Amino acid sequence: MYKYFLAFFLVVAAKAVGQQTTTAQKIKEVENSLMQYVPVKGFAGWNILDRMKYYKVPGLSIAVISNYKVDWAKAYGMADTTLHTPVTTETMFSAGSISKLLMAVTALKLVETGKISLDSPINNYLTSWKLAGNAFTQKTPVTLRMLLSHKGGTSQSSYFGFTPDKNPLPTIVQILNGDPVAATRRVVVNSEPNKVFQYSGGGSMIAQMALMDVSHQSFDALTKQVLFDKLGMKHSTFAQPVPAAFAGKTAWGYSAASWYKGMPYVYPQQAAAGLYTTPTDLAKFFIDIQLSVLGKGNVLGKGMANEMLTPQVDVSDGGYKEQMGVGPFLLQRTDNRDTAGIYFEFTGVNAGFLAYGIASIKGGNGVVVMLNSGDDQNGIGKEIRRAVAKTYHWVNYLPETIQPVTLSNEQLDKMAGRYRMGANEVLYLRRENNYLVENINEGNDIYCFPVAADTIVFTDFNVKGFFTFNNDGEAVSLQSVWQDKPMRKMKANEFTANEYLKMKNYTAAKKAFGELHLNEYQLTYIAYDLLNKKPADFEAAKTLLDVTTEQHPNAGIVYSRWGEYYQKQHDTANAIKNYQQALKLDPNDTQAKEILMTLMKQ
Repeated sequence: MYKYFLAFFLVVAAKAVGQQTTTAQKIKEVENSLMQYVPVKGFAGWNILDRMKYYKVPGLSIAVISNYKVDWAKAYGMADTTLHTPVTTETMFSAGSISKLLMAVTALKLVETGKISLDSPINNYLTSWKLAGNAFTQKTPVTLRMLLSHKGGTSQSSYFGFTPDKNPLPTIVQILNGDPVAATRRVVVNSEPNKVFQYSGGGSMIAQMALMDVSHQSFDALTKQVLFDKLGMKHSTFAQPVPAAFAGKTAWGYSAASWYKGMPYVYPQQAAAGLYTTPTDLAKFFIDIQLSVLGKGNVLGKGMANEMLTPQVDVSDGGYKEQMGVGPFLLQRTDNRDTAGIYFEFTGVNAGFLAYGIASIKGGNGVVVMLNSGDDQNGIGKEIRRAVAKTYHWVNYLPETIQPVTLSNEQLDKMAGRYRMGANEVLYLRRENNYLVENINEGNDIYCFPVAADTIVFTDFNVKGFFTFNNDGEAVSLQSVWQDKPMRKMKANEFTANEYLKMKNYTAAKKAFGELHLNEYQLTYIAYDLLNKKPADFEAAKTLLDVTTEQHPNAGIVYSRWGEYYQKQHDTANAIKNYQQALKLDPNDTQAKEILMTLMKQ
């Protein structure tokens, strides 16, 4: 008997060790397999920590779904770089627009219980506020189904939140009404409902209002009851600001954007952007949807889950076909013919944060990635997603692998150079190892691999580019399959206006920008960016403002920018003078009025 139990124990232990080893191997493989959009044979994957440095991402957290379970979760980097607080798997991140998907499932649960209908006019359920009628709604009344699938024709695509010092925060009715405290316009129907996809955070807020009215509950209490308590999502909340109970558990947000104020924003627009959660909690949510499709979920029944995952409207079509269900985006490769190759997803972007959640409708695979950086769209988050897809063999998720050809360094060097995309836009190509690297406007590097002596593949969109050469074998132009005409290779002494600015050749830059004849908004936007980047480039900003003043002397926004220029240099007298001129030309510039009042008190 003892030998039997010993043998049994050894078998169980061996299986456990084997399973741990397998999981550890998968984690290591994911961590070292980050990749560009198009897989390339022979191109080694990137390491996750190296890519965090490259993208300047302070911290991130991952939860991987396999076989309808959280296979593993792991955290990397810092939740707060000032306090040196590390990210853990319990660190909560702002989930951005993923909030809309959780709101949608909450709504569908109330549909199941008969409290609201998917296809009756939404105004039938709104008591605290009403959606204003017009010619569009008289023809086609807006329904909950339309709001959840973003084809209600409603306004306000997104919300930008408030800094924590905003007091008081607007109520949901004030947000929907577009009251001054909300700092956004009234939510209205501005196109024909049930016609086309029109992404609308305002529509999500209408849905939230309806759910609150029919349930007689606050939105955070309702979602806690319907979702968080049932799914064991202990580190999730829609309450804004984040309650004291979660103090010390949330990540700080980071962004290099000139408008970002260096702190996590508050989003009273809860259904549109207010969720704080962890990847593990979100993974539980995605898994429950997967299980609901099988009739085994804790929130939705099988019929409602399948209704949610039924395409309602097309969103985009290219290498992937993107559609909208009743809540989630639906994604599959255009050439996919396997139902196991269809995925549901949502991406969230809030100030200082970015989140990705994706899962297969069948097969029980998925991943959630959350970052405390708002600058990473199309960056490390998607690279991690692809690494997970490769490691776990997701069906028809990744594009087909390309097979590059080997060209000599001399051939690649003759392809490298600067190609003019537009009057003030340059595509840069440089050789790296046995391939080329593209960069546009100092954005993320795009890796390009030769597939013929005159052809490369851009791996961000799986698009081919074709070179033409002169008699010396030097490339003279480059044209992608998406372009109507080729991009000419620029001469060594030929520069754009932006390049002159970067070279600090301000005289040449002023002349070049003057010849572009941009409108006042284009020019002052560039000046704003130069004034608010770190460190500010005052001389470059002055160059732009000089051009703008010469070409648009009667535009109020020009003098508002001059006011900001002097204000940032602590020249209060000239700042006041220019803000006064701005208001003289544009009396409706409320921001200039507020700044001027503050300056006059100093």
